[in-house]
Amino acid sequence: ELAKVVYTKQVESGEGTKIELEERLCSTILTLGEVSIENENYSQAVEDIQLCIKKVKSLPKDSRIIAEVHYQLGVAQGFHSKFDEAVESLNSAISIIKERTKNIKEGAKSSKKSPSKEEKIEITELEALIPEIEEKIADTKDMKKEAEAKTKEGANGITSSSTEGGSKNVSSISVKRKVEDDDSKNKKFVSDKEKTAAAS
Repeated sequence: ELAKVVYTKQVESGEGTKIELEERLCSTILTLGEVSIENENYSQAVEDIQLCIKKVKSLPKDSRIIAEVHYQLGVAQGFHSKFDEAVESLNSAISIIKERTKNIKEGAKSSKKSPSKEEKIEITELEALIPEIEEKIADTKDMKKEAEAKTKEGANGITSSSTEGGSKNVSSISVKRKVEDDDSKNKKFVSDKEKTAAAS
């Protein structure tokens, strides 16, 4: 939290390289979001990570940190039961990764040389991430189906329990109580008469 405050002040004051400071600030906010996910405070995680997305708008569109932010946002939204938004965020992460891979390959082609060792490693890492994110999308869709099934079960449980007992009109319930009250008064009156008769 303290690092977030420090980096925010540095970005606002213009100290140092703005892009580098924004990356550090975003990494810090992202870490806070991950801590919130671990603590099952999903609404806070979503809020933190959405703030991070606003902070990285000045970074290159194919930046790996932007892809990571979208991925973490998707994870947080999934746990927060915002399944459609989660899938959208995860798909954004895939799009950014594909764009980054394409740009690295095209950069190498335009300079008429093969990608450097570092670029090849990055391409391999990025391409390996895509199936993992696609798996996370499938998991999120499954979570949505499970949540919908539980909601239906809950609704069916409520309706079946109310029909099992038979539908009762509210007025009949109150009338029944009146009748029961009258019966108890009559019983009391009868027992009082019996006591009086026994005494005489």
